[in-house]
Amino acid sequence: MFKKMFHNEQEMCERRLIAVMRRLKIDDSHYNFNWNRSSCYIEFQYKDNLYRMEHSVESAKEKGIVILRNGLDCLSELVRSLEDLCQITERGTHRLETWLSGMKQSSPEEEMSEFLEEVHIRYKSVGKQKHSDYMNMNDELIQVDPEPSLNNLNRNRINLQSQDKS
Repeated sequence: MFKKMFHNEQEMCERRLIAVMRRLKIDDSHYNFNWNRSSCYIEFQYKDNLYRMEHSVESAKEKGIVILRNGLDCLSELVRSLEDLCQITERGTHRLETWLSGMKQSSPEEEMSEFLEEVHIRYKSVGKQKHSDYMNMNDELIQVDPEPSLNNLNRNRINLQSQDKS
């Protein structure tokens, strides 16, 4: 019984997605979607631009939404969002391009800025290092006394002040 319900829910969600893509005037060959146990995505091409929407159970929980159980629920939420976009554009209040500009999928080269690249290069860990890598065999270890504590510094200051008064 549960498999049938799950299958019907999937079929209904996919039909809603197909209908919303038609309303947005996006051909069947210009969109792709998938869902798994905990997340989903919808990719589509609109006027020569590629857009991607993603959602996951984890991101919903971070925002305090705990009603999402799996990736199919996430897909249903994305379809609902696209239906809302359809209503907005059909009312004529805003163009679809205005809403889609934030979802534009960037190419892999654009994703990592030069700054992030520099951080990764400059601060890349080299793992544990041997002490012998930094010392020659002729070098000796220098013993350094620890610096005095603040208590000693305060005692010294008090002693100096008492000596100055006498």
